Amino acid sequence: MAEEEKSAEAQLSDATWQWATRIAIAAALVGSGYFGAYLSYGDAPELRQQIKESEDRIVFLENQRETTNTRLAKENRDREVCQRDLKECRSR
Repeated sequence: MAEEEKSAEAQLSDATWQWATRIAIAAALVGSGYFGAYLSYGDAPELRQQIKESEDRIVFLENQRETTNTRLAKENRDREVCQRDLKECRSR
């Protein structure tokens, strides 16, 4: 019954305050979430260091793979030369 006696202006004022309060609470929750994440991870220097180490390891392994592939190709070429020379020696 008290709700019915309020004027339209009072109802509008109450609704405005309710929405303003809801928006302020939502902003506070979002802000505290960002703040908590910043405290947990901050600028993430440890994660950046891990990423750098991982990228360096990947580059090292790629270079090592290329080196191994090159050596394997040379060894195969030398083996073919040796087999060809062996065939020539046997045919004489």
